[in-house]
Amino acid sequence: MNECLYKFFNQVIQSDFIIEEDGSKKTIVLGENGEYGTMETYSLFPGIVIAYMDMHIENMEDVFIEKKFDIRLLQINHCCEGRYAYSIGEDKMIYFGKGDLCVSIYDLTKSISDFPLGYYNGFQILIDVDVANDHLKQIISFFDLIDMYNELERSQGYVLVRANKRIGHVIGELYSVDNRIKESYFKIKCLELLLFFSIAHLENTSNIQLSKSQAEIVENVRLDLTCNLESQITIDQLAEKYGISKTTLKNCFKEVYGKPIFKWRKEYKLDYACRLIEEDELTITEISKIVGYSSPSKFTQAFKDYVGCTPTEYRG
Repeated sequence: MNECLYKFFNQVIQSDFIIEEDGSKKTIVLGENGEYGTMETYSLFPGIVIAYMDMHIENMEDVFIEKKFDIRLLQINHCCEGRYAYSIGEDKMIYFGKGDLCVSIYDLTKSISDFPLGYYNGFQILIDVDVANDHLKQIISFFDLIDMYNELERSQGYVLVRANKRIGHVIGELYSVDNRIKESYFKIKCLELLLFFSIAHLENTSNIQLSKSQAEIVENVRLDLTCNLESQITIDQLAEKYGISKTTLKNCFKEVYGKPIFKWRKEYKLDYACRLIEEDELTITEISKIVGYSSPSKFTQAFKDYVGCTPTEYRG
C-alpha cells in the first residue's frame, strides 16, 4: 500500500540508504550504518504514511534534495527534540522546535531545508490528499482533506502551532508505544489529529519569519562563536560586523537555535568539553582553556552545573 508515497522518499533521498522491512514496518536507514539516522515508517491508510524521524545531519545537502511532485501532498510534522526549518516562498524561513506542530503543503513549503542543531527527533505524516480524502470520509464523514488543503493555500501554505497542552494531549504517548500495538495506535492517533484540525481554526500562532539573508547572518554568527572558543565576543561586535541591530540579531538567533546567543555558546562549549574529556588526551586544565574559561575552578563549577558532575568525575 502507498507505493506512490514511498516513491517520495526514494526521490528526495540522495545519500546511500537501505530499507529494512519487518511486517508492516519499513525502516529507511540513511547513510552507511545509519550515520545520518533512520525513518521508521508505517502505511496507515490509503494515501497516508507516518514516519518517525531520528536524524543526525550536519549538512542537509549530503542527504536530501528538494523535488516538486505532481500530487497534492500534505505533511504534518511534530518535533520531539531538536529544531526543524522550512523554506517559505523564495525568501523566508520558519523554524520550529520541541513540542511544536506544523501542517503544510509540501510544494509551497520545502520541508527538507535544515536541521539547525544537527539532530532531530519527531514524526511526519505524509498525506496524498486526493487518495486519502475518499477513504477518510468513510471513517469521518464530515472531514474533508481537500477543504483543509485549500485553507492552507490561503495561509501561505502552512500553519505552525507552538507547543501547548492541547497538542501535548493529542500527541499523547506517540513516542513510546509498545511495538505490538504501534500500527493500530498510530492509526488512532492520526485520526485524532485530523479530528483536532477539523475543529481548530487553521491560524498561525506567534512565529518569526526570517529572510534568507537573516538566516545566513545567523549561520555566520554561529561560526564566529564556535571557531575560537577562547575569544570574548560581544553582541555589539557581532551586530556591527553584520550590519544588523542587536535586537534583531538576538531574536533571529534564538528563532534559529532555540536559545539566546550566549546561553547557546556556553552550552556548546560545555558539550565540546564533554567530547574532549571522553577522548582522554588532554588534561582538565588544558580543556578548560580551550573552551574559554579563565581558570579550571570556574570551568569545573560551570561543568558541574550543566552536566551534574565535575569534569574529573565525568572522566571516571
